[in-house]
Amino acid sequence: MGVCRLCGKRSSTISSFLNLCGKCIKEKFFEIKDYIFSIHPALKRKVTPISEKHCNLCINQCNLEENSKSICGLRRIGGDNPNTEEAFLDYYYDPIPTNCVAEKFCGASGCGYPEFSYTPSVEKGYKNLAVFFYGCSFNCLFCQNYIWRKIPERKVTVEELIQAIDEKTSCVCFFGGDPSVQIDFTINFSYKVLKNKKRILRICWETNGSFSSQFCEDILKILNLTGGTIKFDLKFFNENLNLALCGQTNKLTLKNFSFFAKNFSLRKPPLLCASTLVIPGYVDEEEILNISRFISQFSKEIPYVLLGFWPQFYFKDLPPTSKDLMYRLYKIAKKFLKNVEIGNIHLLT
Repeated sequence: MGVCRLCGKRSSTISSFLNLCGKCIKEKFFEIKDYIFSIHPALKRKVTPISEKHCNLCINQCNLEENSKSICGLRRIGGDNPNTEEAFLDYYYDPIPTNCVAEKFCGASGCGYPEFSYTPSVEKGYKNLAVFFYGCSFNCLFCQNYIWRKIPERKVTVEELIQAIDEKTSCVCFFGGDPSVQIDFTINFSYKVLKNKKRILRICWETNGSFSSQFCEDILKILNLTGGTIKFDLKFFNENLNLALCGQTNKLTLKNFSFFAKNFSLRKPPLLCASTLVIPGYVDEEEILNISRFISQFSKEIPYVLLGFWPQFYFKDLPPTSKDLMYRLYKIAKKFLKNVEIGNIHLLT
């Protein structure tokens, strides 16, 4: 149980790590700005001029200095850095149906048959090549996959990953961590796969959306050619919450989401899907109303998934998402969007 350092409120839905309630973060950010900036690497670093050691892949736009690493933890001067041909990642197979954010909407459900799906219903007997990228552009205090910080010694090549695609692989999904910080590898891999494409193979991204906007056109092209879906994790609508809990602004995420949303059509599988992790005390009715309204301005058909939260990382003392909160937020989202689903139902209390 935490106690808000500003208003004094005591609650089980206030993180004892932050000791700030959601309301004060949103309304009194100026009073806590220095404290928030002190706990997030990307916010407290000095802004330096762009140099030849500048990384332009994601929102952090790191300038590498001697004896220091990039915010994502992957790059340093003279280091064995990832590139378009080699990346720090793990890969494995998930049998379909799998625990995908867009599982009710994506091509693995059969909705893209016959152009982008092998069967008119769930592709049983097929599998997803799940590609977990180490490193991340955000510093989420509630991270559900914080193992991204344990960077492996060995990199995986594009060719090795291509060899992992067999006759029963119907989709490839990039997630992590976040693929934003190795986005150039994902695009190079995808184009090499497309060069020899002779059958259905969907390519998808699951991301916080903070990759540099210069990559949007390439990702869109790959999605359209393969029938894949890009899944944006819209963590918050309020920028102050994103800064406090994720260590970065959400402006680039919303900008990139808007690009894909403007290109959204009724194509099946859907080009785009959004999700939000429902964190008690921080993701409330106002947040879901604003996110749902933001999405709906582009199309009411864009799928939106509300995900159950489980205590993790620095937010271990928060409670799981309650059924009551989840269904209240679900009803709000349904007022704006037609395709709303609840994910991680088994975690709800």
